[in-house]
Amino acid sequence: MLVEDAAGSNKAVRDVAPHFPVFPEFDGASYLRRYDILCQRLARENLYSAASVISAKRSDAPSGRYADVSDATSLKTFVATLAGHVAASAARIE
Repeated sequence: MLVEDAAGSNKAVRDVAPHFPVFPEFDGASYLRRYDILCQRLARENLYSAASVISAKRSDAPSGRYADVSDATSLKTFVATLAGHVAASAARIE
């Protein structure tokens, strides 16, 4: 998931949930942090094999520069997991 590194995605989000409680880890977290928490949880609970959250400033589009949000959801971790799945699938085919 690519999220723009902008003021709106980095500031704390106010939680207004009159019908159900918000998970404590989302309380006061920015949108960028919430995406990171969600992807980590999806992978930890084996709903996804891996997930990646990266951020980039709009001005970095021509250069392709980006930043990983955390080690657990880094692009490197995602690609390594994907490569492992590809290798395992290739081994089963032969």
